[in-house]
Amino acid sequence: MKKWIAYVLTVVLCIGLVPAAFAADTALPAFEGKARLLVTQDGEVDDMNSLIHTLLYADTFDLEGIVQTSSKLHWSGDGETEPYRWMGTEWMDRFLDAYAEVYPNLIVHSPDYPSPETLREITVVGNIKLEAEMEEITEGSELIKERILADDPRPLFIEVGGGANTVARALLSIQEEYGDSENWNELYQHICENVILFAWGMQDSCYMDYIQPNWPEMRMIDVSGSTATFGYRWANFEELSEESVEKMSSVWMSEHLEKNHGALMDLYVTWGDGTYLEGEDDPDQYGTNEALLGDETTWVGHAYERYDFLSEGDSPAWFITIPNGLRSIEDLAYGGWDGRYALKKNKDNPAVRLYQAAKGNERGIAAWVAAIQSDFAMRADWCVAPTYEEANHLPTVSVLEGNDLTAAPGEVVTLHAEATDPDGDHMAFLWYHYPLGDSYEEAKDENKNPVAVKVAVSGEALDTAEFTVPSDAKPGDTLHIILECVDGGGTNPRAYQRVIITVK
Repeated sequence: MKKWIAYVLTVVLCIGLVPAAFAADTALPAFEGKARLLVTQDGEVDDMNSLIHTLLYADTFDLEGIVQTSSKLHWSGDGETEPYRWMGTEWMDRFLDAYAEVYPNLIVHSPDYPSPETLREITVVGNIKLEAEMEEITEGSELIKERILADDPRPLFIEVGGGANTVARALLSIQEEYGDSENWNELYQHICENVILFAWGMQDSCYMDYIQPNWPEMRMIDVSGSTATFGYRWANFEELSEESVEKMSSVWMSEHLEKNHGALMDLYVTWGDGTYLEGEDDPDQYGTNEALLGDETTWVGHAYERYDFLSEGDSPAWFITIPNGLRSIEDLAYGGWDGRYALKKNKDNPAVRLYQAAKGNERGIAAWVAAIQSDFAMRADWCVAPTYEEANHLPTVSVLEGNDLTAAPGEVVTLHAEATDPDGDHMAFLWYHYPLGDSYEEAKDENKNPVAVKVAVSGEALDTAEFTVPSDAKPGDTLHIILECVDGGGTNPRAYQRVIITVK
């Protein structure tokens, strides 16, 4: 206890926290190295798909736990209450067995993938018996508690893929153990600053009933309003580009994800692909219920075809940890594969830090879906490519001037991109202003966007862009310029760099 409190006090002093309520902003804690990620899920089919997606990116972050929970739609029962849409916990073992089969290929393409044995050690069951049950201390809640209290200066990102009950139980255990200590306030503030929850809506009552009243300053990001284009109803959104729709449709999905991609991707479920989930209700057997195909009257409101993308609604709850160059992990308002968020005002308790989709002229992650799919498909190829030369890999891209610059109103800014591709593929460069990330308010008006980026190509691997800082920009305003490097190989994935110009 003394060692832990001493560590907390050191961190508090270093980051300058004060006992007062945290500032109501969107910036996230800075850190070095890989992000720490812990995922929880309730075993619904979209959570299963999300877990596969997570495992194929497990080389890019430090995965610290895979925990099964209950939710308002899935629970195991307790002997008195019957199970509801419960598919057991053994499926997680099958997924890890499948990961073990493709692991020898994965490490050829990235040696940072965790071993199957490491993943088995952190895959546990949490509070699953009833909706919102958080009285029982479980293996899952203890793992989450341990990770929250770990002697690690980096923040802990927790995907709340099902209900929040197991996370709530972990926090309650910490409160019960340390709540009466003289250093509780410092410990509380440290945890609130360094534990960041991402959830697709409130899938049980535990956040509103326990976490928010007792840990109001802990960030909870509700991704539901920003990520619906990656869920069951994706085809209903006109904001998706033609390329995005193509890469979620049956022909592309069948070729690049559904078929011939090894044991792990064999478990990935698409509309009508034949997958039957033991324990799931018949109306929700999306893989085998033929009545769901071609029917616009179902709750999803679209006539999907066999092998169309089904859903990964919870994946954007951890996409923020992918180091893709968009820098959304620095600030919730920046925007990227994980969405773009703003603080929801709470008049009853201004200390509450609950974030929801920010207003803007985009539909959350719609602009990024094609890139997300392309990147995922690249990694799916790694599952079946035993040599490095048999698959595609992302280019390494940078901006020669740096990613954080200052410029005066009216100044012309010139940027140079440089990139190398490990496979020797052709690369195409796109530069664009991303006004929704700006603090320069005039740029947010799509009919009055004053920042035009001019691009001058000057060689295969070097592109130059220039733009003029608006004359009415004020000191401290920021402008976001994004470099997108399209890999000419494989499924044409993208590498990014975001340059933020602060007006001086």
